[in-house]
Amino acid sequence: MVSYINSEKPLVSVIIPTYNRADLIGRAIQSVLDQTYQNIEIIIVDDASNDNTEEIVRKIHNKNVVYIRHVSNKGGGAARNAGINASNGEYIAFLDDDDEWLNDKLEKQVNKIKTLSPEWGGIYCGFYRITGKKTKKVEVFKKGDLKTELLREKLDIGSSSTLLFIKKIILEIGLFDETFERNQDYELLIRFFRKYKLFSLKEPLVKIYTRNYNIPNGEMMAKVKYRYLSKYNNDIYEYGLDIGNEIVAFQWLGVAFIFAREGKIVQNIYYIRKSIKYKILPLREYLYNFILIIKYSIIRI
Repeated sequence: MVSYINSEKPLVSVIIPTYNRADLIGRAIQSVLDQTYQNIEIIIVDDASNDNTEEIVRKIHNKNVVYIRHVSNKGGGAARNAGINASNGEYIAFLDDDDEWLNDKLEKQVNKIKTLSPEWGGIYCGFYRITGKKTKKVEVFKKGDLKTELLREKLDIGSSSTLLFIKKIILEIGLFDETFERNQDYELLIRFFRKYKLFSLKEPLVKIYTRNYNIPNGEMMAKVKYRYLSKYNNDIYEYGLDIGNEIVAFQWLGVAFIFAREGKIVQNIYYIRKSIKYKILPLREYLYNFILIIKYSIIRI
């Protein structure tokens, strides 16, 4: 039974946004139900799926599971916000509908964050990145004020599935920006890092599944980056002109990498040049871009 007030085992609200993942949502939910930490509520926000997602969720007879359905598709940010607004927990954790947690994920994160001082507003963990039959173990070590790491595209949190926040801090900094089609978690983290620090547990406690359908395309990411750089211009340049230009260069280089994976050489070169206009980055970055072009060009032959 959910306990809203429990100093030893505070309630964790787990928010699972979903859209047309009837084949996967059950696995995600079960990984939460299997947690060793049991004082939880699971809030599934169905963003107007047109498959049998609702039927799958309704078959799970557990008093801790709450199902919310949007009448129209509003996007991932809106789905997460609906979950936050419906939550009762002291902590908020997110789980993407195609990911799953190891059974001690919540227990280890909650036990750690309870021992930290107030400036530590959240915690993330290592993860397994699974692509087809390949599994990569990713341990995380970076912690603290990681805003410059994030802006330089040098912070890999895996996905929002690794994150756990103190709820009152999320309410303080503001919910997800629903105008962002992608990178909603990174957008939230920029605002988070203005005042708070993020702790890390290096141990992989999440399985993140990478599939073709959840890889962003270059055109979409270029659009997101324009909005991102405009909204957070002050954050980017608060460290000075040189670091600010380096951050912008890394952001556009990230878009170039996506076009390289798509085999779109013209667009790739355009964003490489756009990046260089701000700052010439270390040679290894351009070598990586070249490797991507060769690799994905061969795949398409």
